[in-house]
Amino acid sequence: MRRRTFIKTTALSTAAVLSSAAAARVFGRAADHQHDSLVPAPRGLIVSKNGHYLADAASGRPFFLLSDTAWNLVALNAADLELYFASRRLHGFSGFMFCLDFYPQSSGLNAEGQCAYMGPQKDELNPKYFEFCDHLVRRGAHYGLYAMIVSMWAGKHSGIMNHYTPRQLHGIGVKLGRHFRDFPNVIHMAGGESTPPNINPVNVDALGRGLKAGCGGKHLITVHPCYQRSCSRYFARADWIDFYMSQGNSSKGGANYDMTGLVSHDYNLPHPRPTMIGENFYDSGTHQPPHMQRRGLYLSVFAGAFGCAYGHDALWEMTPHTGQPWMLKNWPPGVTNWREALNTPAVSDLHFIRRLLYSRPYFSRIPDQGLVLAGQDRAINRRIGATRDGSRLKRDATFLMAYLASPKEAVLNTGAIAGEKLNAYWFNSADGQYERIGMNFGNTGKLHLKKRAHGHDWVAVVDDAAKRYRPPGEV
Repeated sequence: MRRRTFIKTTALSTAAVLSSAAAARVFGRAADHQHDSLVPAPRGLIVSKNGHYLADAASGRPFFLLSDTAWNLVALNAADLELYFASRRLHGFSGFMFCLDFYPQSSGLNAEGQCAYMGPQKDELNPKYFEFCDHLVRRGAHYGLYAMIVSMWAGKHSGIMNHYTPRQLHGIGVKLGRHFRDFPNVIHMAGGESTPPNINPVNVDALGRGLKAGCGGKHLITVHPCYQRSCSRYFARADWIDFYMSQGNSSKGGANYDMTGLVSHDYNLPHPRPTMIGENFYDSGTHQPPHMQRRGLYLSVFAGAFGCAYGHDALWEMTPHTGQPWMLKNWPPGVTNWREALNTPAVSDLHFIRRLLYSRPYFSRIPDQGLVLAGQDRAINRRIGATRDGSRLKRDATFLMAYLASPKEAVLNTGAIAGEKLNAYWFNSADGQYERIGMNFGNTGKLHLKKRAHGHDWVAVVDDAAKRYRPPGEV
């Protein structure tokens, strides 16, 4: 059986992928952006004091998680991993998700003749399999990426989690937690699609408790739930879970699914934990309008999410490594190979939200739909999502932001801002640039926004002029 040769392959692919000229040719305009100052080397993450956001464990600075859904990443070889990680770094991602023993490995051996779990009860870690996983996690750290590791899947087509007892799952969790304990860039996920109706929560709880015990509390832990629900529905009282995750509607019919309800529910729970969208409508092919991905990102974040995951049909399957008939029926990749999906129009735009959020007070930001006085629409493709700092129903904000998912007129409640003078901007979610609406004008309590004549989705940013914030996106 052929074994993977990590050192030689990695050196060769790094030289080929990471030269600036090669990066510009392969990844287009994303190579022109500098992300190093905004995506620091992974040193571990903590939950913010208010329970809604994540922070860098070493510096305490805000950490916005833009992750990528790559469930079948272990199907790649070392050279392909370099290509994948380089592309995610150049596009401003800060994390990636992958699953141990994802389908079809869950029902047999992977391309290298290995599976994650071995032994008579399939509850021992396979050293050869985890040798490659360790390499994968380390290379992710090299590119500034957090590895969000799904211990195993519980989905009806591709899951092995239901084959185990709670006691076995707890033991596996302890072993996984210990194995990855010294990796600073690991986030554990106690199962993929691991909520009812796919699995009994008792089993997931056992795995989560094992992971927390094994890592000694060094890593954050969550659960990837089934579609159209949040894991908070089942694990809100679990002491091992550090943040919640929701899945919207990732299939081809999910373009207009409203994921903000799941985020808002989690945000308003009496004992707050951070929440994120782990899956929503997947990108497909290379011609999908990029605003379809941007609106899910901005609306979720403005509703209270600390981060989101982008997904592409070819990248979660790592087409053609899986591409089973049941997969292709609901998630047609639109391309013949995962490499073709690395540089879609949408993936080049998503990182701009980080610059926008970092350019204003971060940890004090709250969702507030009361900021929209006119122009709101229930349809997700015409929605306005609003956020501010300060406290709801109080006139203590120093800024507010409103994401308009489509061109329209709107009226914003600037009375939430205490300042007498305002600065207002349009922030372009497609390129990260801004335009001035007005500077140092009087705060009458309302701001009427005219319909944009060009572009698709924009963010209106209004500041207390006395704060002298830099233009949106300038960090």
